[in-house]
Amino acid sequence: MRVLVTGATGLIGCHSVAALLDAGHCVRVFVRDPGKLDAVLAPFGLSEARVEVAIGGVGDRDAIRAALADCGGLLHCAGLFSPAREDEALLAETNVEGTRSVLEAAAGIGLERAVYVSSILALFPPRGDTMTSEDEVAEPASMYAATKADAERIAREFQTRLPVTIIYPAAVQGPDDPTFSIGPQLVANALISGEVLVTEGGLATTDVRDLAAVIAGIFDGKTNAPRLMGPSFYLRHDRYHALLESLSGRSLKARRIPGWLLRLLGRVGDVAQRLGHSVQLTYEAAEVLTRSVAVDDREACRIIGREPIGEEDSFRDLIAWMIAAGHLDAAAAGRVGVKGAARDAAGDEARDAGTAR
Repeated sequence: MRVLVTGATGLIGCHSVAALLDAGHCVRVFVRDPGKLDAVLAPFGLSEARVEVAIGGVGDRDAIRAALADCGGLLHCAGLFSPAREDEALLAETNVEGTRSVLEAAAGIGLERAVYVSSILALFPPRGDTMTSEDEVAEPASMYAATKADAERIAREFQTRLPVTIIYPAAVQGPDDPTFSIGPQLVANALISGEVLVTEGGLATTDVRDLAAVIAGIFDGKTNAPRLMGPSFYLRHDRYHALLESLSGRSLKARRIPGWLLRLLGRVGDVAQRLGHSVQLTYEAAEVLTRSVAVDDREACRIIGREPIGEEDSFRDLIAWMIAAGHLDAAAAGRVGVKGAARDAAGDEARDAGTAR
């Protein structure tokens, strides 16, 4: 199947392109800047030559229709995240109207399958101790989550006109992240500062490699579910603290803040943001940090045929990649950095030995 992928130069997009190609699909990418493709695809042993390229933005309906020509599938994972108040209009334009434009263009051409990558934030806060794909769309007040909820409503409306599967990843992380997104930044900051936030609750996390495997499985016809939660693991904050200590071999200070206080600080951050200030913590972020629950990812696990990548492997691989990519000093990573340096040294010695022969 020829699959058009929007957002191909982002974290989810590039991993999905690689997974779709590995599954035998033909991939056409819809990008604004094709000059990014070689660098984004290189970690997967791929280049721009392995994909078809269509140029344009998600707001350009004519470009989208042209890009969809001869395609049997669509993966829409283009989106924008920003906590900056000045980006409010751009968030709505990209996440909401962009989704409407892409699905509208796809609705009339008889696609075999479409996949829209939503977010658990569209269903947040949780109604119980587990989030499911049957949860109702939320009414979030915060800027980014509100756009994801609005886009979610649009995607559900289009399910009457288009064979579209909606998938809800949790906080997405993984190696080979071309955007160095907020999740890896927080991990790096914790290791650099030697402090880890510990509060009530925990976080559901999706390893991008699992998410890409599920997306490829959907295009392979492994599910008929109209909506499904992304594969994930749930990690309480105290366990996250212990895990970073274990992986790094370092003693990291637990910065303990009660959940109610963190949410109050988030409210203060919202007020400051409305007054034009840049803030580190919004109420939305505080709610996600303190009120997240596990997700029902059984259908996703069935599609990939295994348990999702576990917390230790996910964070170890993420940290090792951050070192290799220059986002984190090996000394801050501790044990992971030492092992990486030893592995690199062994590789250098092997190459030197080969040259000597």
